[in-house]
Amino acid sequence: MRRINLLVHILMIVLVASTALFSQKKARKPEAGQAYNTGLDLAKKQKYDEAILKFQTAVANDDSFPEAHYMMGYCYKKLKKYDKAKEQFRKAVELNKQFETAYIALGNLLADEGNSDQALATFQAVLAFNEKSAKAHYGIGKIYYEQKNYSKAVEHLKKAVEFKPNYYLAYNILGLSLEKLGKYDEAVAAFQKAIDTAKKASLKGSYYFRMGKTLVEAKRFKEAEKALLQALKLTRNAMIKAGANYYLGEVYKNRGQKQKALQYYEKAAKHRVWKQPAEYEIDMIKNPDKYAY
Repeated sequence: MRRINLLVHILMIVLVASTALFSQKKARKPEAGQAYNTGLDLAKKQKYDEAILKFQTAVANDDSFPEAHYMMGYCYKKLKKYDKAKEQFRKAVELNKQFETAYIALGNLLADEGNSDQALATFQAVLAFNEKSAKAHYGIGKIYYEQKNYSKAVEHLKKAVEFKPNYYLAYNILGLSLEKLGKYDEAVAAFQKAIDTAKKASLKGSYYFRMGKTLVEAKRFKEAEKALLQALKLTRNAMIKAGANYYLGEVYKNRGQKQKALQYYEKAAKHRVWKQPAEYEIDMIKNPDKYAY
C-alpha cells in the first residue's frame, strides 16, 4: 500500500509540475515560480509541512496560481488535514474552471467523507468540460455502487474502462456491480480484465477471489475452483484467503466431495468474518439429520 501511495504521489507531482512549467512560461512572477518549484521538490521528499510554506509563498506572490493551491491541498491531504485540503482544491478550481486533477482530488475527498451528493456534483462538473474523463466516470460509478444503484454504476464504469482500457480499479467495481445485477458472465469478464490489467499480485488475488465467488454463483464450479486456488496463491489478505477457502468448500460440496469441502470450510472458520457461515456448512455435513425435513 505504501508503495502504491508513493507511485501515485510521484505521478501526480509530475503531472502538476508539467502543467506548472507551462503556466510559468506564460505569466508567472519569478518569486512565485521559484517558491512553487521548491515546494514540489519538498513534496517529492514527503516534507509536506515545509512544502506548504513554499506553496503559500507562491500564492502570496501570485494570487492566480491554481497549481500551487492544488499542491497545497495535496500536501494537506497527506497530512490528514482534510478540511484544509478541500479548501485549497476548491480555490484551485475557482481559478481554473477546467482543472480536472483538482476536481477529481476534491471529489475523492468528499466521497471518502460520505458527502455523496457533493462528490457526484464535483465529478459531474468534470464531465461538463471533459466527457471522456475516466476518473470522473469511475468516481461517479463507485458512488452509485455504494448507493446500491447498480445499473447507474455499470453505465459510468463501462465508460471509465472505455476511455481508459487498463483501468483495473474500474473493472473491479464494474464486476461487483454486474454480479449484484445477476449478470454473472459479464461480471466474470470484468474481473478477468481487472486481473489482466492489475500489476500487483495481491490485487490480482483479490480479483481472482471475486471472480471465483461469482463463478460459484453461476454454478461454473470447475472454473471457480481454478480461480479460487489462484486467489489463495496470490493474496496476502487473511479475510480474502478465508473467503476463498469458504467458496472452495462450496465448490466441493456441490461436487459431492464432502470431506474435501470440510477441509476448506474448517480453514475458513478460523477467520471471524467467515466463522459463522463456515461452521453452519460444517454442521450440515457432519449432522445432516438435523436439517432433514
